[in-house]
Amino acid sequence: MCFSAEASFAASAVLTASGIAISRVPKERTETALSLFPFIFAGHQFIEGILWLNHNGTLPDEYKLGAVYSFVFIAFILWPIYVPFSSYMIETNKTRRRIILLCQLLGIYVSVTFLSSNINNPIDATVVGHSFSYKIDAPYDLLIPYVIAVSAPFLISSKKGLVYIGGALTLSCVVALVVASSTTFPSVWCFFAAILCVFLYMYFRYAARVAVKSEVQVNTT
Repeated sequence: MCFSAEASFAASAVLTASGIAISRVPKERTETALSLFPFIFAGHQFIEGILWLNHNGTLPDEYKLGAVYSFVFIAFILWPIYVPFSSYMIETNKTRRRIILLCQLLGIYVSVTFLSSNINNPIDATVVGHSFSYKIDAPYDLLIPYVIAVSAPFLISSKKGLVYIGGALTLSCVVALVVASSTTFPSVWCFFAAILCVFLYMYFRYAARVAVKSEVQVNTT
């Protein structure tokens, strides 16, 4: 994430609190994967906080390698697969599920390509301006497939709340592309996307209220 270790750890704390709040909201079992978003992003921001402490000289270099590889794994390997999967589990419309499944296959392709491109190559992270620049060996033309895999599954969802979140994710991606370089994009975009996870609590609260109202109407008829 951009700015500082303090900002990274603060974002991690807020996301953890959001995840705990979401865990207490009644939900369907199919929504479990989506409900874990804040916890994964919290870990992601915590990892970058460690990198900032290493950059500032607070932590020795022994912490850096594991933190860099962990951040890259979550950003480039996990998310392109996990986001479509979480959306697929929730979706009930058969046509939309098929489209999301295509996004899932695209996400698997992106993840495997990133993994195969870097498994035998060194990965490093350096500070450029106020953001971390991740030096990875991957084709630049993977950026568009990556964005499609992590945003389209929500944009085509039959649930309006997820469509709004998907739109916000896409907008945050555009903003990150404008304000960041290709190497600092993962750091900046993941921060914006993490903050959006707070709105997942509102989505789950609304879904729970709708479920309660529907149950009351069924019991009264």
